[in-house]
Amino acid sequence: MFKKATKSEIKIRLALSGASGSGKTFSALAIASELGSSIAVIDTEHGSASRYADYFDFDVCELRNHHPGQYIQAIEAAEQAGYGVIIIDSLSHAWFAQLELAGKGFDGWKNVRPLERKLIDAMVGSKSHIIATMRSKTEYLMEEYTARDGKTKIAPKKIGTAPIQSSGIEYEFDVAGELNHEHILTISKSRCSELTDRTFLNPGREVAEILKNWMQGGILELPQKPTVNLHNPSLAVSQRPHPKSSPPEQDAIVRGAVEAAIKNLNFKPHQIQIALMANYQKDQLDALMNYELTEFVQYLDFYATSSNELKKAGWTPAQGQEFLKENFGGKKNRVELTLDEIIDFVTFLQKSN
Repeated sequence: MFKKATKSEIKIRLALSGASGSGKTFSALAIASELGSSIAVIDTEHGSASRYADYFDFDVCELRNHHPGQYIQAIEAAEQAGYGVIIIDSLSHAWFAQLELAGKGFDGWKNVRPLERKLIDAMVGSKSHIIATMRSKTEYLMEEYTARDGKTKIAPKKIGTAPIQSSGIEYEFDVAGELNHEHILTISKSRCSELTDRTFLNPGREVAEILKNWMQGGILELPQKPTVNLHNPSLAVSQRPHPKSSPPEQDAIVRGAVEAAIKNLNFKPHQIQIALMANYQKDQLDALMNYELTEFVQYLDFYATSSNELKKAGWTPAQGQEFLKENFGGKKNRVELTLDEIIDFVTFLQKSN
């Protein structure tokens, strides 16, 4: 009936939450690439993971139906196919689906809670490592910054808050942490003592090595690294991990894609600046890292899609502005939206048309 407890069969359950642009998908792929040789990504973010196919090797299932049952089927299919790591990007869409299924009354949750429990059981009971990303509710603080011309300006700064998910979801995972807009992961809950209360700039190999060592029951001896200063992360200089090296011309290719998208949208310089500030707190394309350029291509793609969907819906500019103002914190123009927000806007329009 009883047997000696060992860690030989432990599989990691890791949750990464954060606001748009915090690096959830990239970080999940970077950690997964060090945990196992085969990775399956369940992508509910309209193909966002595939933007990093030049950096990592993985297979993807783009989930359009976000019913919890669809998540369960995808997890089981990945497990049966023998994938070592399953990334769920993102788990928040299952929560959105549950809210719709439950409706506005309390009675609806009688049928939804069992579905939620089955999805959690599928993750916890999987024979593969599980990494789940979750969106954070986004709030803004007005913060001073020094522009390229040396002048001090004020701009909104995104901060992550609680994950957009059912209360207490983090307790279902071995390790949970939140990424901020500077790509710093702060561990908020951990069964692995080596990770407790730690911070990691651009998490990847180091986090994975600690987790692997914990699974094997060893004592990890790591070289001393400078502590990340949360107020000035540049003090701990680090490059984002690239398990799959990108070609030298990658920067030029991505920059070309951004410029082509901007030209197609007929964006004016001030529109580009507003969009960059909303997503990255930067006012020039030249200031973006390569992975941020890649993400900005995605933003521009969704902006173009929203234009097409608005035409289908027959909305006037005034109707669009009024909708944004009521549903996105007083914003009046799509270029003020973050990537997550433009995705939500497109999703709403597609469901309405």
